[in-house]
Amino acid sequence: MSGFNGLFQTVTVFIAFILTLLCLFAGTQRNFLEDVDLLTLYTPAVSKDSGARDFYSVHAMSYCQGTLVTTDSGAEVTRNVTECSNRTLLSSFDPTQAWPKEITSSGNMGWPRVISDDFHAFIMTSQVMAVMYCIGVGAMGAAMLVRVWATLAPRASQGLFEFWFFVLGFSSISIASVIATVIAFEFVALINAHGKGSDVSAQYSEKFLGMSWAAVGLLLAGSLASFVNVFVNKRAAGAPAPVSKDIEG
Repeated sequence: MSGFNGLFQTVTVFIAFILTLLCLFAGTQRNFLEDVDLLTLYTPAVSKDSGARDFYSVHAMSYCQGTLVTTDSGAEVTRNVTECSNRTLLSSFDPTQAWPKEITSSGNMGWPRVISDDFHAFIMTSQVMAVMYCIGVGAMGAAMLVRVWATLAPRASQGLFEFWFFVLGFSSISIASVIATVIAFEFVALINAHGKGSDVSAQYSEKFLGMSWAAVGLLLAGSLASFVNVFVNKRAAGAPAPVSKDIEG
């Protein structure tokens, strides 16, 4: 049973590790999971020569910008990403900072200043989210190292280390996922409310939330398996066998 538990925990933490890394690094380069973003901000239509972009996709450690392309039939609109910002852990998106200076100085976009204030208010929240994802990645990496250590040189205390790394990873990714969910629903709704009448809107990505919460579910399953292996199976294995007594007839 312990061998099965060890394999199950290895698989769950490895998949959760990959999913979390994809959430963190999505959009840090062009053509790399650009649609896996926290939200996409659609800006008002301006002249093509102004330099403004049609949309800005906000990711955990960067943001991308581009234009909307309508097919010849007009039935479908696709996103054409033109460039992405530099990758940074404490990334914060400010739409007015992303625009060319000639646009912000002209004031002809009809941009609601309150939306910029909304993004400023959520800077700390988004940065905390990214930090929690990084802590979770570190904890999952440590759990995998413990699993390798346990395979090469088994020790009695290794299971306990693995369990607490699982708990740390689960807690960190859960907090990050809750923050991402709040941004997706509450913050996007706030932008849409403030952008009414100004052709400004936002939309969250179901892919990002799905990957993040899938990692949480896998870490929960791995934590439970690790708990059973450390506190249930080993305790049962260490319990003395009952002594049978002969009954004299």
